[in-house]
Amino acid sequence: MKILSISDVHGQENENLYKYVKENDIDLVLVSGDITDFGPLEFVGEFFDKLAECDVDIIAIPGNCDPKGICNAINESGVFCLHNNIIAYGDAILFGYGGSNETPFNTPGEIQDNKIYGDVYELLAQYDYIYNDKVPKVKILLTHAPPYNTKADLTDSGMHVGSQGIQKSIHEFQPDINLCGHIHEAKSIDQLGDNTIIANPGMLKDNGAVLVTINDGSDYNVELVDLSE
Repeated sequence: MKILSISDVHGQENENLYKYVKENDIDLVLVSGDITDFGPLEFVGEFFDKLAECDVDIIAIPGNCDPKGICNAINESGVFCLHNNIIAYGDAILFGYGGSNETPFNTPGEIQDNKIYGDVYELLAQYDYIYNDKVPKVKILLTHAPPYNTKADLTDSGMHVGSQGIQKSIHEFQPDINLCGHIHEAKSIDQLGDNTIIANPGMLKDNGAVLVTINDGSDYNVELVDLSE
């Protein structure tokens, strides 16, 4: 199973995305928020309709630059909005949380970090309570904000600006993978704790993406890819 993760579309399509999805037999595209650039919401349906024509499933969460009504717009486009939700997909269990911790820019999708921590904790705890280790699943946490103090939240100025709430939840529950976005210049793969791979694909317009290949529930690979290649 192949999962392609993209983020920070900001209302700009990239024809390389559609070509890559078609040519590489991608099963699922995960979109880590900032689908629009403060709107318009009409772009959501247009973008996802074109992506769906590539014969791929799509799951998305909102970002901090997406306006009010974004979750409805995602669902109305026929795409599943994973914000504050859990869903099983093949050999993966997907947990989703959109928006970001507070920024200096007063964007519409900002959430206090203590609330992010509480919500993400509850999400991961729900599955942890019923987890069956006899049926291995790859646990993927899809967030817009990256966890604090990783390569994925490092700005050009050298500051770490990610979510301490997400960081703390990952330390406590150790999902296998955290796919994130938000910090455009922080395209990277890193590790948090002993087990969790952190992957930020950067902006879609810069041809950034993350490819997750799952051969079975205990055998997976995470790599950065260039959509233009």
